[in-house]
Amino acid sequence: MIEKRAYEKATFDIIEVDSQDFLKGAYRDDAKERILRIIEIEAPITEALLSKRLINSFSIKRLGSSLSEYFDSLLKELDEEGKLTSTLTAGEKVYYNGSAATFFRPTPDNPEEIRYSYQIPVEEALNAIIYIFERTGRKFLKKDLLSEFSKELEYQKKGSQVVSLFNKAFEEGKKKGIIMKNSSGKFFVSSDKNTEIQETE
Repeated sequence: MIEKRAYEKATFDIIEVDSQDFLKGAYRDDAKERILRIIEIEAPITEALLSKRLINSFSIKRLGSSLSEYFDSLLKELDEEGKLTSTLTAGEKVYYNGSAATFFRPTPDNPEEIRYSYQIPVEEALNAIIYIFERTGRKFLKKDLLSEFSKELEYQKKGSQVVSLFNKAFEEGKKKGIIMKNSSGKFFVSSDKNTEIQETE
């Protein structure tokens, strides 16, 4: 069963550091420790959001090409040390706290902790879709499922980014055999054969 959880953001004492000093290796060990802490609290987390959380904790606002390369070197070291677990899903690198998640987390009301839809891992969005079926036990047209999806993630509007996330998760579910299509053109969730989605244009 998929669980709905509150989203928690990793927090740190902000270290004021010049980006050039940071690139020269200042606080390298601290940065690695913070990466692991962010993953521990916020996983599953996309690599893009992980990098944003890290540099913001060092008072750096933008991840330029040099900082991106430096961030990659930190991840490489941690991976070689056997401290990272990650997957590549729908073209995005996602980091986990030990194992794949069986939950999803709505967007917090607190603007300091908000995750935009493009920052939510596709796997987590797929969990939200599965949760809707488990919670309601109902059949849905795809457009109605999208509405439920938006509500569960607590987005007030179904903007293009929310729709994009939903479609990626829906397609990933079909690719993995979680969402399947029967001979009449309807989709169903393999974990619950009695719950179907009818595809509409």
